[in-house]
Amino acid sequence: QVNPIMTAGVDAANALLAIKHLVFDTKKITMDQLLEALKANFEGYEDIRKMCFEAPKHGNDYPEIEAFVQRFYHDVDEIHSSVGPDCFGYRTPLDAYSLSYHNYFGSLMGALPTGRKAGVALTDGSVSAMPGTDHEGITALIKSGAEAIDTVRYGANHFNVKFLPSALEGPQGARNLIALIKTYCDYGGSHIQFNCVSSDTLQHAQDNPQEYKDLVVRVAGFSAYFTRLDRGVQNEIIKRTEYAS
Repeated sequence: QVNPIMTAGVDAANALLAIKHLVFDTKKITMDQLLEALKANFEGYEDIRKMCFEAPKHGNDYPEIEAFVQRFYHDVDEIHSSVGPDCFGYRTPLDAYSLSYHNYFGSLMGALPTGRKAGVALTDGSVSAMPGTDHEGITALIKSGAEAIDTVRYGANHFNVKFLPSALEGPQGARNLIALIKTYCDYGGSHIQFNCVSSDTLQHAQDNPQEYKDLVVRVAGFSAYFTRLDRGVQNEIIKRTEYAS
């Protein structure tokens, strides 16, 4: 039995949420204006891009927003299941994760209503927050990630979190990390992984790869030497929100 892989669910949900918020709920822009901005890759439409980026996003534990993300994943599974069983007669659950496909697919995709420009890597994992859009703290992010996907329906999911090294120093830092993982599991989460490195260090490693040949990072389901990753994947990891506690 081979489970199909689903990537970029959060991007799709966030894009639909942005359209709902900007075009239908607040009526700040029209659909035609949004389409023009997307077609232009937001060039000359920085005001619209800012509105798109600041529109409500997954990862902040806003009940209405997270319910929308949950509905999206539920509906995708329903559509997938409606096709019927596989050739062996089994129902095949979706696996929601990205590995590094989020970078490859992003390189082929145009601008999105999330505020993301064309060619930029999509959101990593399957329940992670779009980089730079989770602003309500680590507890809100953990709760959102854990509740985004029904783990009974989906065979796998990936959730990435980035900490500054100072956040996990000493015995108290270790206890905090254990408590965080327990909280994630208590809320129903099943797969969480961490990077403990600053964006400044990663940027320096990208600029000076010869000095960081042994730097290993978690991508989305696997670990790799940072300096050997495609630049698009490097940029995506650098942009992930980093938490100090």
